[in-house]
Amino acid sequence: MNIQQMQYYAEVCRYENVTRAAEALHMSQSTLSLAMKNIEEETGLNLFHHVGRNIQLTEDGHALLHEVESMLKQIKRFEGSVREIAHRHNRLQIALPSQIATVILPLLLGEFRNLHPEMELEITEPAGGEALDMVEREEVDLAFVHDADERFTLSLRKLSDWPICLCVPKGHALTCQKSITLAEAVGYPLVLLGRNFILTREILEKCRRQKLTPQVLHYSPHLSTIWNIVRQGIAFSILTGNGIPPESGLAAIHIKGMAQRGYIVTKKGRQIYVGERLLIDFVRHKFSGQ
Repeated sequence: MNIQQMQYYAEVCRYENVTRAAEALHMSQSTLSLAMKNIEEETGLNLFHHVGRNIQLTEDGHALLHEVESMLKQIKRFEGSVREIAHRHNRLQIALPSQIATVILPLLLGEFRNLHPEMELEITEPAGGEALDMVEREEVDLAFVHDADERFTLSLRKLSDWPICLCVPKGHALTCQKSITLAEAVGYPLVLLGRNFILTREILEKCRRQKLTPQVLHYSPHLSTIWNIVRQGIAFSILTGNGIPPESGLAAIHIKGMAQRGYIVTKKGRQIYVGERLLIDFVRHKFSGQ
């Protein structure tokens, strides 16, 4: 017996009447009667006594019904488990470092959430290097980062390119310049993102290669702290352009020859589920013209 036959049989037994069972199943009486005959032929059992228009189950009929109901309960549990597995794939865990979060997080919590209300997003905001580690350890499904380290275990999808900029208070005299050299930028007192951030590692490495000594007053993992220090004129910062929102009271001056590329990062060899594909395609489309 297949699942459909078991469902038909259970309904006929429930109503003890083929006509009423056929109505409940939205099928013709003749089709359901033929299905019952086929079950008897396939099993070799005499399942029914006919009493007028009604039927009564034989001893074998009752025994088969017990097995059918047990099997249908198992199938229902199985279907529930499959739905739960599918639901878990609608819950995405995302690593989103603070700078790139200023651009992408509003898109995810706004437009994407409105387009796909069935999706649950669990977002953490680690440093870029830590975000890569989390993808590698499969603690998150994917990450958005700047200038990802090359790792053979990770797949990188290009998102966009953003300039690296000296961040100064709006109205500062430097804002009349379109660009500045790294040597000029590190001549000012600086507050930088933490040393574990990919951008900070890149800045310090470029300074080492150019034999420059940056005046770093403080390293902070929090953009809000950096913005506040710069706004007060205590120090400048070096940030990716997308980490300096227009409403922050800050201005960005491009540092010549320096830029960061944004990437979507997933684990190599790991299946990309439908929900992840929806999110990846959504974000890539948003930045396709940049």
